[in-house]
Amino acid sequence: MEHSIAERLEFAKELATEAGALALHLRQNKPDDFIQSKGPQDFVTYADREVEKMIRSRITERFGDDAFLGEEEGQTGIGGNIWTVDPIDGTTNYMHGLPDWAVSIAWCSDGEIQLGVLALPDSNCLAWAQRGKGAFVNGEPISVSDCTQVKQSLLMLGRSARNPLADYLGIVERAIADGSEYRRSGAATVSLLAVARGQVEGYYEVHLNAWDALAGLLIVSEAGGNYDVEELDVFLSKGSYVFADNGRMTRWMKDVVQVA
Repeated sequence: MEHSIAERLEFAKELATEAGALALHLRQNKPDDFIQSKGPQDFVTYADREVEKMIRSRITERFGDDAFLGEEEGQTGIGGNIWTVDPIDGTTNYMHGLPDWAVSIAWCSDGEIQLGVLALPDSNCLAWAQRGKGAFVNGEPISVSDCTQVKQSLLMLGRSARNPLADYLGIVERAIADGSEYRRSGAATVSLLAVARGQVEGYYEVHLNAWDALAGLLIVSEAGGNYDVEELDVFLSKGSYVFADNGRMTRWMKDVVQVA
């Protein structure tokens, strides 16, 4: 391979940091039409588009033979190597000045996620993983929770408008009935990183797009956790449910969220 995975990882870390800084700058110096609506409580900002444009430009310049899939402008290129990018995951949090949002960059090859980087600028956090090399936050290794007790567990749940609200509330009800607790951050990246850092025991959302989750899923796996999604080619084209946990409470959590 002309460029090594390690080379791509260092590039992605620098790029995610730069993208996060750009997003902060644009939020502080926003034009009048900064926020636009894509649907009920579904927003896109000027920053989403500008940050993705910058990331796409940098990747194309450096790795022009790789495909690119971004949330705002879709896919360009074809082939076995593909970058998936969410310029700002958690846009609603971002535009309200809340810290739970992230720049997400993942690179996949040979049908597997090979590297993932998350930059959380408001939290001064840079997380990354390379397949087989462990997971890190700001240079320090991280690992999932060792909790095995349901009554000591904490779950992160995402809510998708693609699924009835009653289904989401049913998950909440079952978790609480079993003695667990739950939180909702409003950003899949932030929730998956919480699993990887051992802050919570699991995360579930009924449907996500690949750019929302691939980087975070690899970080969870490299931190010692477990995840379950559709095959990568399906995930890239259609999205998937996303299940991730610390690998110690899998059967109970799958029963709660009703994933086989």
